[in-house]
Amino acid sequence: MNKSRFSILTFNLWNTEQWEVRAKTVRSFLETFEPDICCFQELRPPTVAFLDGVLKNHIRIQDSFPGWTGEGNMYFRKDLFTEIEHGCVDLSMPEKDRRLFWVRLRLQNDDKTLLVSTVHLTHQGNEDEMATGISYRHKETLLASSALDNLIRKGEAALVAGDFNDPFHPVRLFSQIGFSEVFNSLGLLQPVTFPSQPVTGEIIMNEAIDKIMARGPLRPLLASVPQYYAHGTSASDHWPVIAVYEY
Repeated sequence: MNKSRFSILTFNLWNTEQWEVRAKTVRSFLETFEPDICCFQELRPPTVAFLDGVLKNHIRIQDSFPGWTGEGNMYFRKDLFTEIEHGCVDLSMPEKDRRLFWVRLRLQNDDKTLLVSTVHLTHQGNEDEMATGISYRHKETLLASSALDNLIRKGEAALVAGDFNDPFHPVRLFSQIGFSEVFNSLGLLQPVTFPSQPVTGEIIMNEAIDKIMARGPLRPLLASVPQYYAHGTSASDHWPVIAVYEY
């Protein structure tokens, strides 16, 4: 794409569940759509090594903190973006290495910057919530939104993408600090992202919980939930979400 337009993917890779069956589908999906920025959740060292081999035109955040290879990370096209800095924010989550992961990028041959972040909020089926009905996600989103509001520079473009595990409250809370969900911005109803029924048994759930939200000088051009199916399977128990933005 030209330097003022880029595509972004958010994709929960479902740990290494059924990985020997799904790997070919993940590869062909990424090679077909070739997102400029990829936000992944539920990474594990074997899947990171796999993605490094598939996304040869991209680089990812390199950091010693184990969450970057065991939870979330972002890959970005090295001919379009240069990393300025990165970090992660502790959201007091029950998952030990899970964080709000972020990177500040500079467009090649331009002074524009873009703050990209990914988050995987705690699943509704965690043991505590099953017993009490009390959600972790509300507090996690408040912490994440406060951190992002402080990180984002005045007038800077910013994105938060990930598995929100909640179709309502995280979007509402991020909206309060100026983020807009991409389908809503386009006047569209977001398709369901979980579950992708060919591979998971959690068919009692039917939710649009994987989100891309933007703030600042970004105009959404399109968004999609590709129900990609190849080699006899979908690529994950979540459908991915892809959007195209223009500065």
